[in-house]
Formats: sequence, structure tokens, C-alpha cells
Amino acid sequence: MTHFIFIACSLLLACPSGIAAFPAPAALACRSRALSMLQRTRSARMGSGARTGGWPCMHARCTITGSNTAHSAQARHPHRAYQKLLLCLLAAALAARTACTPVWAVSGGGKDYSGQNLEGADFSGKRLAGKEFRGILGANANFASANLAASSFFKADLSNADLTGADLSGASLEEAGLDGALLAGADLSSAYLTKTIADAKTITGADFSEAILPAYTQRVLCDRSDATGVNTKTGVATRESLMCP
Repeated sequence: MTHFIFIACSLLLACPSGIAAFPAPAALACRSRALSMLQRTRSARMGSGARTGGWPCMHARCTITGSNTAHSAQARHPHRAYQKLLLCLLAAALAARTACTPVWAVSGGGKDYSGQNLEGADFSGKRLAGKEFRGILGANANFASANLAASSFFKADLSNADLTGADLSGASLEEAGLDGALLAGADLSSAYLTKTIADAKTITGADFSEAILPAYTQRVLCDRSDATGVNTKTGVATRESLMCP
């Protein structure tokens, strides 16, 4: 039991946000108390073992005289000290529970915004690089000029969403619903795309450099009349980025 308490208090110190929620001095005191108790209990058991044929003196009838008396009391009745340590550990766990737990979406059970209803939400100009938007209901949402680099929109509904000038470099739009989506001037370099990208309403000035997409979809995009223009941020022409003939 003492070993468990010592390890748990040590783990509390290893969690940076846990220290913020539960002061480091208190966590150190908890660990120090567990270590001290562990050492005293071992010492008492070793001392009692010498008097009882090698086995620890844990029975109430066993007595040890001299300087080991206090230690034997600790060995015979460890539950009192355990109770104090367990209360210390419980307080630490409750304080650090929220701080040491990753933040998950309130709705949908996923990370960040995953699974949430974001229809009509305004994220224009926001810094959302690396965020998860998996499976969102994002019809008519505004992501214009937002930083969405390396974000994930796996199977997200982005129908009629405004992604004009958005940074989607390295983002995943795998199987995302893009019917009517505005992608003019968007940076889609190194993005992971599927056939649904062809459902976008406009791609003028979009940069598809090194984007991963099906060969058939690449040809469909090249045949579009709006596959023109130059991306104002990267300076790359849309047809050039699609390697159109």
C-alpha cells in the first residue's frame, strides 16, 4: 500500500497541469510522508524479524523494546498512517483529475470540435491549426482566411461552407462533404483529398501543390472552367499546382 501511495504521489508531480491544480509542495509532502513511512515500516519489520525468527512482528501480542518500540507500533497498526496518506492522495487525485485529462468535445465524444454541430458557426480568421473537426455538422460555417493547417475534417459536412483563403495545407478532407463549398484562394498544398473535392463550388486561385488526391479527380478538376488564377499567398497557379496539361 505504501509503495502505491509513493508512486501515485510521484506521478502527480510528473503532471505539469496537475501541479498547477495541486501545489507541488503538497505533492512533495505527500510523497515524502509515504517514503518516510515506507522506510519506518521496513525498519520495524526487519527489527521484529530478528526477534521472531525472521518474520515481521505484525501481531498485537508482539512487543519490541528499546528504540524499535515506535517502529513496531507503526508495523502493528499501519492503518492510521495509511488513512492520512490515502486522504492526501485522494485530495491530490481530485485536484488534478481535470487538469491532467485531455480536453474532449462536449458533444460528439471526440477531440476538439469533433462530432459537434457547427452549422453556421463563424471561425473566420481563427488560428485552428492541428484541430480535429471530424464528423462535424458544418454546413454554411465560415472558415474564411482561417489557419486550418494539418487539421482534420474526416467525414465532416462542409456543404456550402466558406473556406475562401483558408490555410488547409497538410489538412485532411477525406470523405468530407464539400458540396457548394467555397475554396477560392485556399492553400490545399500537401492536403489529403478524396473525390468529394470536385463538389466544391469554386476553386479559383486554390493551391493544390503536392496534394494527395485520386488521379481521376485530378483530371476532373483540371477540366473545370474555374481552375484558374494564382494563389495570392503561395504565388502558385491553380492549374500548375494540379499539373494540368
